[in-house]
Amino acid sequence: MLGRDVHLILNPTANKGRATRRRAEISAFLEGRNLRPLWHPTEKPGHAGRIAKELPDEALVVAVGGDGTVREVAAACAGTNRTLGILPAGSGNDYVKALGVGTKLRRALEVLAAGNVRLVDTGEANGVPFNNGLGIGFDAEVAAGVTEAPAYLGGVGRYLWSVGRLLWGFRCRYALLKLDGARVVESETILVAAALGTTYGSRFRLAPEARLDDGLFDVVWSEEVSRGEVLRLIPRAFGSTLLEHPKVHMARAREVEVEFAENIPAHVDGEILEPTRRFRARVRPRSLRVVAPKPAGDPAGHY
Repeated sequence: MLGRDVHLILNPTANKGRATRRRAEISAFLEGRNLRPLWHPTEKPGHAGRIAKELPDEALVVAVGGDGTVREVAAACAGTNRTLGILPAGSGNDYVKALGVGTKLRRALEVLAAGNVRLVDTGEANGVPFNNGLGIGFDAEVAAGVTEAPAYLGGVGRYLWSVGRLLWGFRCRYALLKLDGARVVESETILVAAALGTTYGSRFRLAPEARLDDGLFDVVWSEEVSRGEVLRLIPRAFGSTLLEHPKVHMARAREVEVEFAENIPAHVDGEILEPTRRFRARVRPRSLRVVAPKPAGDPAGHY
């Protein structure tokens, strides 16, 4: 590890610019561990991914930003010998929670310096790569509304603001759900999610038992629910008991196909997709090298 270059792709606007203000601290920490920080600030959406793709195939590429920056960098690293590292600097930071890194910068720096590398799954939905999860329906409408919410509310507050705005006009939609090409579920539903990670919207645990390296999505969907039932489901999502509700179901699958009667909004890792009637998502098993704490009882490599 001595003298290893660390390529840091920085989103200067993440979390009101707080990541930029901690740049000197990050550099000092890495230099104190005999690592060379090489900074690459982004200028606009999509830039992080382009920067990462131009780096050497063996590079250690660190996303310094929120889940959007992580998604772009992860997509550029998946299927290559590049290794993804993450220094959380956004308002949600969902992926680092699933990895066990956590949301504290000092902890993330220690994990990065330790250099334990895991191979984890990624996903692809209608050709678009993702690393945390696909949400279709109400979940995607909420994700879209988060971008319009007042920034001062923070990650959870913005998510709740969006939920509240949508509640009065929401409706369930008929969906035909196929899992691994065989199992078929027909349901009036408010949402369908295909999760690799455990958390959405900063603290909503739609798939609390999901694993990043089992080669499977945790597929979550609801039956038809009323506005009152939605209000009761939200606290369950906070407390990791959503799947105990009788109208919420989960199954595991490598591939998911969902068909609706009309165009439906969807998102991957908070990035809004083009509305369409049909979605097909598949797991890409162990396709991403990522720096993370060593899971108990599991071997780990080092970069």
